[in-house]
Amino acid sequence: MKLNKKNLAVLFSSALLLTSTFGSVTTTFADSTLATDNQSTEQVTNDTTTRSQNSQTTNADNTQATTPKTQANATTDVAAIKAAMLTEINNLRAQNNLNALTEVGVLNNYAQERTDLFASNGTGIDNHVGWNSQKMAPYNLTAEENIGQLPLGTLSNDPSEIAKTIIAEFYNENNDAIPNYGHRKNMLNPYVGYIGFGVTIGTNGMIYFSQEIGNDATYAAKSSYTDRNTYYYTTQNDYANVSQYDVADASRKTSNAAADYVQNGNKYIYSDVRGGASTRDSYVNLYNREGTMYTNLRLAPGTDWASDIVSIINGSYYLHVSNNGFVRAEDVLPWASFLAGQVIQVKNDNTVIYDDYGKPTNRKVMAGSAWQTDRRSINFGTNVKYYRIGTNAWLLESDLVSPLN
Repeated sequence: MKLNKKNLAVLFSSALLLTSTFGSVTTTFADSTLATDNQSTEQVTNDTTTRSQNSQTTNADNTQATTPKTQANATTDVAAIKAAMLTEINNLRAQNNLNALTEVGVLNNYAQERTDLFASNGTGIDNHVGWNSQKMAPYNLTAEENIGQLPLGTLSNDPSEIAKTIIAEFYNENNDAIPNYGHRKNMLNPYVGYIGFGVTIGTNGMIYFSQEIGNDATYAAKSSYTDRNTYYYTTQNDYANVSQYDVADASRKTSNAAADYVQNGNKYIYSDVRGGASTRDSYVNLYNREGTMYTNLRLAPGTDWASDIVSIINGSYYLHVSNNGFVRAEDVLPWASFLAGQVIQVKNDNTVIYDDYGKPTNRKVMAGSAWQTDRRSINFGTNVKYYRIGTNAWLLESDLVSPLN
């Protein structure tokens, strides 16, 4: 399967290297182009560049999408597949406490134009070449695109099952050479409200599909430009969230299924991990996305790693630190640096200092003392938060006068 997506997640500006067993392989989870007000090849933010078109109106919202050019056989119900894709993406968003997306004709028409093009160009999807968000107007604010292709013969003839396969592949990126979870991020964007779908059956036996996602001016006004733009910066926001999807996570344990995508109205409240994970005083095993441990790859002691995704694999929390490399959260020290430089104040006398393992030490601090923190950590199993005040020295959030948000 081949997938492509616009509006990719952006990680740290300097790529991190794995230990010598990886050689020159870098943690390129996503495109390194920063989001700006200008259109780029791999990432587009249209909040500024299309503002002059916000007043445009359309009567195409309730129109039917363009009829697919080709169809492999009469039993492939393209319209039913698109309807099921809407149901399934909203099922995914509901599991993460996000608003449902509304299907509109403008986006349907452009999505269909895209998949028809893929089917007719002889080579399939084309890394977003020719993608023109202006054709999505007036829904081209916060414009996003997910595109992919699959051999139709590998799928059942059930539109609902085809839709689930498509959404699950966008969610997992199992067949991406370098998965960066940009498709998942697009589908779980809390700041978008509208979507359109294209599905075309090629004469070559492939099924091509597209999701075109965006906002009009009214919906975009429900969030700030900063909110929408920084959603794609892992170092500034928190896409490092534990997302849920029952189709992909059938083995998830109920006790670990707490949703962390929380919406008040149309606002998004970030979770905690906004940075990475550190190894402590020993080597840490590395796992693939199925939870299988690598026998020849480990992370070195005392090293920091960028992490853009927290996943639940076989009921346990894992942090994504390389292309197909995950570490168990319990084996590392997860951390967030977004609060660096802020001052915390101790509430009670003889407050205990904790070490990097979350264990109490014999060191204590006094009530009223103030400390500058550079990182916050969280224990995923207990949801207990810690603030670092020095080397191997952390304070419990419950011991502070007023926790930072």
